[in-house]
Amino acid sequence: MNFLLMIAVTLVEALIVYRIRFVYSRHPSGAITISSLTIFAFYLISELTANKFVRAYTFSFATLNLVLLVGMLVYMWQMNRDLKKLKAMHGTDFLLVLGNKCLTTRVPPILAGRLDKTIELYHSFANKPQIIVSGGRTSRNVMSEAALMKKYLIEDNIPAEMIITEEQSHNTVQNLEYSAIKISKIWQKDIHPRVIIVTSDYHIPRTKFHVKKLGLRVQFAAAKTVDMLKWPAMFREFTALIWYHRYALFSILGIDILLSLSMCI
Repeated sequence: MNFLLMIAVTLVEALIVYRIRFVYSRHPSGAITISSLTIFAFYLISELTANKFVRAYTFSFATLNLVLLVGMLVYMWQMNRDLKKLKAMHGTDFLLVLGNKCLTTRVPPILAGRLDKTIELYHSFANKPQIIVSGGRTSRNVMSEAALMKKYLIEDNIPAEMIITEEQSHNTVQNLEYSAIKISKIWQKDIHPRVIIVTSDYHIPRTKFHVKKLGLRVQFAAAKTVDMLKWPAMFREFTALIWYHRYALFSILGIDILLSLSMCI
């Protein structure tokens, strides 16, 4: 009976891991509810079972799931908090647009949203800022993200001479690093340049995390993402943040395993 219970717990956990991204991408509140109920059920089993191995086994899964659920909720809270704290834009020297993976010669909807936000900001300023489009080549058969972004902006009547391309980067960190290098080479004044980073709403927390590590002082402008694309993107952002904090996660996992093993003694 105890062996069957452990198999059942394993199957439930495997199903959660395999399907939670699919569920969250369509019904985030449903995914959070399912995760919460699973954690509660696992903790309940570990509390009620008489077998110490089953207790340790289910406790370990429950704690790991709890840590990941809390991480997701913190990310969602941080995103909403960051969006509410965005300040009104009165002027800037540079608009830095972060790239997004392009698999064809057509600008994907998420990236188009960032570029549309950039165009809106550009036209709202009396003193026109330079625009830096950042993103390298993500496919051998496609132009760089920056080249596609520049083409999109020019087609919307943004002067080509106001657009600077950064085509070396392949991720958010490199977007920021290589663009900062370009700005430092262009900017000849003694005062610090004003920079507004334009990216998607769901991408703000991770971008702010990297900006702080690089010591950059910037403002942010968020491009709104439709829910159909936003929820899957948020799950990817969460997994990226988990990866950046993987050593802390491994430490928590180690403590979890030690606590579970102590139940077997």
